[in-house]
Amino acid sequence: MNEPLPHDTYITAVLDALDDARLAPTDWHTSGAETNRYETGPDAGLTTQLDALLTWDGDAEGLNTDALEDGFVLLWEHPAEQWQWAPRKQHGELVRTPDFLVSLPRWADPRTVVIVVRELLAGRPAPTYPGPRFRHHEQAQAAVDAWAAGG
Repeated sequence: MNEPLPHDTYITAVLDALDDARLAPTDWHTSGAETNRYETGPDAGLTTQLDALLTWDGDAEGLNTDALEDGFVLLWEHPAEQWQWAPRKQHGELVRTPDFLVSLPRWADPRTVVIVVRELLAGRPAPTYPGPRFRHHEQAQAAVDAWAAGG
């Protein structure tokens, strides 16, 4: 059995809120094994980052296929300070590099993620005002910091 990752509790809260709103992604996963694309200097490419990828494919309920024919992804990465999103192509590749979502800071309240997903599914722009933080963001950040420090 795999050990839980330090951001799994937060991502589970987000997924639960999306499910409660009937906006659950088609697929999702969390990882701690992706190369840290924010690392610079001599260690660039040598360290890993935490991430979560939530996917709504072209068959997602409520998707405005005129605007996003093949769906979209939401991406949470540590050490990024904000969630990101990008539309998908037919076979799952991304149309472009993901854009940062000002309305979704790293520890955005799950209800705010629901609001943003609802707008994206409808083919509308994401809100640009940052919402409140996840009520357990300090504990979640401490767990991520401990992971990043190697312990």
